[in-house]
Amino acid sequence: MALMTTREVVERYGNASQRAGLVEQAADAGMPFSAYLDSQYDPEKDGELGADDDRRSGFEVVLDELEMTTECNPAAGIWPTRTEDVIGDPGKELALKEMCLNAYRSTVYRPQIEAAARKAERRARWERAGTFQDVHDTPPGSTLTPYHDAMAHWDEDVEVDIALEELTTRMAETSKKDYRATILEYEEDAFREEQRTPGADPPMATFDTSERPIQPKKRMLAIPFTYEHLREVEFIDKAMEHVEEIAVQRIMAKVDEGLETMFHGAGGDDLGGTIVRLQDLDASATTSMTPKAWLALQKRFKRSYLLTSAIGYDPDITDLQLAKISETNVMLVNMNERPNAVMSGFGGSFSVMNQLAQGIRVGWHDYCQNRIQAGSGNAATKHNAFVVYDKRKAVEYVSQMNTDIIETTRDMLKQVEYIVCSEIWGWISYQPKKAIYIVVIGETGSKTLKVLE
Repeated sequence: MALMTTREVVERYGNASQRAGLVEQAADAGMPFSAYLDSQYDPEKDGELGADDDRRSGFEVVLDELEMTTECNPAAGIWPTRTEDVIGDPGKELALKEMCLNAYRSTVYRPQIEAAARKAERRARWERAGTFQDVHDTPPGSTLTPYHDAMAHWDEDVEVDIALEELTTRMAETSKKDYRATILEYEEDAFREEQRTPGADPPMATFDTSERPIQPKKRMLAIPFTYEHLREVEFIDKAMEHVEEIAVQRIMAKVDEGLETMFHGAGGDDLGGTIVRLQDLDASATTSMTPKAWLALQKRFKRSYLLTSAIGYDPDITDLQLAKISETNVMLVNMNERPNAVMSGFGGSFSVMNQLAQGIRVGWHDYCQNRIQAGSGNAATKHNAFVVYDKRKAVEYVSQMNTDIIETTRDMLKQVEYIVCSEIWGWISYQPKKAIYIVVIGETGSKTLKVLE
């Protein structure tokens, strides 16, 4: 189909049957309606776009024609469109639904958008003579950056306490019902083996997969879209803000489930993190993390693994932040890291050979309270957990995004009194035994330890 001019965009959207056809085409393409509309729009065909003129998207053209705006400037007498002016007009209702869904996508898909941007930087190494130079240069619907098409402007006023990307940098997309993590397996000694005869076979690396697949689950939430509900909201920008708040709660649920995967594992048996007693790190430590225990814990990560992040219960993180070096008044936080060196904080510096994380991210979460049981029966005791991990290799976030977009795009045509925000996602363990350590706080004996539900 030839790209549309501005006039053709307005005319096709204004015609009910052609508007429905555009929505169906967007669903067939696996794209949000606004992204698909923009991919079919070429303002330069109007012959009026100057070299310095801003290029408007196809959806912006539609909103201007419908006189819908979220702009609010009381000094100039400009107010957002009232919701009561939207209800009853099929074209405006469809536009408001798409605006709300874009607000939702811009929040929940932010980690994938940023991961796509990181991949764009890496493509400079992968495609030396390639065409694509940046994530914004990829065509709509590109399989290289599938999440870019769902992007709307990120509202920095809406934020979560712990972002999804704090748990992992591994974002996997799948179109399968079952998903297995793929891991490269090899013997480390093989790299040192000598080829003794010309005909000897070289050591072989293999691609291993998780023991059992996970099945990304569909999560849904309906948002009322009736005249009565929207009249209470009054302006359309408030409706979008509420949708963003819902998206924030969805991300928090993803973080909760990702942390649970670090504890219990997913994709096979015994795939949670390695449990370590605090006293195994520092014999003098009892109820709180000490500088010695912290440094010993950092050194548990070896052979391309490093400690990037830590999450614990609130008081345990506070103890870490206030920890002082034994028999001194020097705080642990004064042992400043810099590239390939750690300042000792008491008169000298040590140049460290091993690669460090250059700033360990620390957070607190209620899920770490009383998560470890020591012993069994009446003698059992519960203790807080302190989870440290390498976010590059600990767990993997898996999603089926195109399915969500196809479904939500088609739902906009239905005469229903709600918007459905649906996603299909899950978590799977990647390299938990080497990349995740669960420190048990306060257990001083030798009882058997296990993670509680």
